[in-house]
Amino acid sequence: MTDTKPNPTEIVRGEIQPWTDYESYRKPAGGPVLRAFLDDLLPESASRTLVAGPHGADVVELVAGRSAHVTVLVRSVSDAATLRERFAGAEVTVLAGALDGLVDHGTEPFDVVLAADGLDRLLGADSPALDWPERAALLRRLATPEALVVVGVENEFGLTGLLDSRPLDERHGDDEWRPLHDDPHRPTSPAQVAEALTGLGLAVHASYASFDPAGLPHTLLRDAAAAGTRPGRPAARLATAGLSAAAAHAPLLTSVADGAAAAARAGQLSAVAPGWLVVCGTGGGTTRTGYAAYGGGVLAADLTDATWQTRFQPADGTTTSGVVFDPALVAAQVPDTESAETLLFRLAAAEDVPGFRRLAARFGAWAEDGRILALDDVQVDGDGFASGFSGWRPADPAGRDELLAAAWHRFRDRLVHAHRRHPWPPWMVDGDDLVSTWLGMSGVEADAAVLKRGREIADALAAAADVAAEQPDVRTLLADAEENRKKVTELAGHIFGLERTLRFRDKSLKTREQQLRAIRDELRKLKYSRSMQLVLAIRKVAGLRKPKRLAKAVKRRIPRRDL
Repeated sequence: MTDTKPNPTEIVRGEIQPWTDYESYRKPAGGPVLRAFLDDLLPESASRTLVAGPHGADVVELVAGRSAHVTVLVRSVSDAATLRERFAGAEVTVLAGALDGLVDHGTEPFDVVLAADGLDRLLGADSPALDWPERAALLRRLATPEALVVVGVENEFGLTGLLDSRPLDERHGDDEWRPLHDDPHRPTSPAQVAEALTGLGLAVHASYASFDPAGLPHTLLRDAAAAGTRPGRPAARLATAGLSAAAAHAPLLTSVADGAAAAARAGQLSAVAPGWLVVCGTGGGTTRTGYAAYGGGVLAADLTDATWQTRFQPADGTTTSGVVFDPALVAAQVPDTESAETLLFRLAAAEDVPGFRRLAARFGAWAEDGRILALDDVQVDGDGFASGFSGWRPADPAGRDELLAAAWHRFRDRLVHAHRRHPWPPWMVDGDDLVSTWLGMSGVEADAAVLKRGREIADALAAAADVAAEQPDVRTLLADAEENRKKVTELAGHIFGLERTLRFRDKSLKTREQQLRAIRDELRKLKYSRSMQLVLAIRKVAGLRKPKRLAKAVKRRIPRRDL
């Protein structure tokens, strides 16, 4: 008979009740990206594994399948009870308490220690005010000398934090019982993290820049790949998507895309990531260069000899608002080069219309059928092009001309949204004239139906593939306000001209009204004058056709005595 009794729950010093770390703003570490990363990293079989801090049930389930026994440490009693019920019958022991309480409890060291949520949410109300190195030292004491240790580190120098428009007292919740964002000993760069962990006797095996929205990793990218990439390349594109996902939860001073491009140009993209995920020790599996949420699944890619080798999970397609993500369309190899969009932006900023035209013609000659052509996901490959990570296609069949129209519509949207410099007049940008011009450069004479279908595909792709839109940033609002001021000034000048014209017309109408009144007065005087009376009498006499009858009538009216 199967034993379905709940797993034993122990209380160690530092437990909090009532409390929860699973329903705060920052979610527990988990999600498909972290799960795919751990699936590659964790050994197939470990004897004892510690999961320190709040982690999602999907992560605990994966760890439980790779270890003979798993211990989960959370500081909340209610969270521990929930996990105990979730993993009833499995070799999972749930502890409620603080990290220092577990160390004092005298437990045996673990072969695998997972603290992907970081060290922020590991202390309770009774814990001493330990700084980051002291917490890391406690974690090290719980691991065997050759243990595999995974530690998450939040970066206070992250780009999303630097651009956060909120004051300091509104940026952090109350889930940090002993807040570490004011800790002067907390490492704030990949080099400082490696130095701090190495000083504790942990050999850093790999370090990943973690781009996560509210605790759930969206993109994991090796530090070396993040530092070595440049704007428009695949790694920079994945990192920018991760930053945009993280920025969607906070009001910003400016868009993170511009800051990400500047950081990538300076080779500092890893230094401004929202955090890092550090792997220490040995015994783990081989991990890939990058992991990212993509097309409803997880895209894993390895960078080897300036070429990305890709793998997509899961294998089934995802349909969203008129487009389908087809894993079969994801290129197995993607060159680590600039995207066609980046090069076109550069030509437009330089007002090099002939160069822009030549590149557009090459793109039109290369364009493939079947897949949606996103210029930001098309890599320059010598004199030609190569498909990137994108595997989107229209849900309904679309011709090559319509797919090219969708590509240029998307390019126009991204050009205008980023307020990039270009040589075309505003009246062309507002409508479809500019897209028609670009299509002509690509060798397509587009009609209204092709433009309309391309617009529909571009909108569907933006809704399905693009990261949730960031909140309006201050710089964009200021730029929009300045543009509105220009429009107000232009409209005020137009209104002044109309008012002046109306005043002239009003004066003209008043003059005509005075003239008409004068004419009416003259006519009134003439009507009642003796001359007019004589004229009327003569008109009546002249109108007589039978004078004899008139004479008889007059005679009848004259008294006979007067005759």
